Amino acid sequence: MTPHRDATEVDPDGHRVVFENEHVRILEVRGATGTELAQHSHPPRVVVAIGPYRVKSVDTDGVETIIDRRPGDAAWVEQEHHAAQVLVGPTHAIEVEVKSAAPDTTR
Repeated sequence: MTPHRDATEVDPDGHRVVFENEHVRILEVRGATGTELAQHSHPPRVVVAIGPYRVKSVDTDGVETIIDRRPGDAAWVEQEHHAAQVLVGPTHAIEVEVKSAAPDTTR
């Protein structure tokens, strides 16, 4: 089985890291209508739509899901491995990937 690549490796122009620390990694995601992304992985994350878009997601079993977002929509998305295609864009979203949810007890 081929290891899953990170979204920033598959789509470096469309998935840009804007902040990262030991707890989260925040990506700005952009994509024009018709953009296709090869199979890649995401850890659990919160997705916040900046603009409206429609994306087709295809998981590793070939199951297709259509995702519609409007500006301001926020959604929790569990870990996933998928390919994607922007059906209606441009896509513009912020993704907050969770690395650790443990509180800082040193303060």
